[in-house]
Amino acid sequence: MDYGGQFDRYHGKGMESLFPEGSAPKTVNPFPAAGRRKDRGGWDPGVVHQALSEGRQTSHIDPRELKSTQTWVTHQGVSHYMSGEYERTGRTFSDQHDPGNARPIVYSRPRTPEGGTQEHIILSGHHRATAALLKGEQLEHIAVKGPWGPLRGG
Repeated sequence: MDYGGQFDRYHGKGMESLFPEGSAPKTVNPFPAAGRRKDRGGWDPGVVHQALSEGRQTSHIDPRELKSTQTWVTHQGVSHYMSGEYERTGRTFSDQHDPGNARPIVYSRPRTPEGGTQEHIILSGHHRATAALLKGEQLEHIAVKGPWGPLRGG
């Protein structure tokens, strides 16, 4: 798959590519933003909840295919996942007691509510996705496929 060069400066290039020496403790994450709409949610929470309650197996995705729902990542958070501690212990950087944070969750939906090709958006695990990108590795995640979220307001 052609990623258009947008990830060339990060993919497999390590922490220094995103957090050069002397940089701020947080930075804009390296993924493009997932599309948003005023009239509806970006994903269906019921579909996500069902997937988590089923105890789905994890799968792998190239992080260059991901879109983001979070603006920032921190040096401390990305560093935690670059260290290998998570792989050794399963200990997340934050929210250890939140089952929705135990593994990254990637939600696949059509580009628009009317349809189109699938886009893959990170619901949880932005720091792990960033670390996978910087390592040049696949991201292990829980894959959830569904529609855009319900209409807002009324």
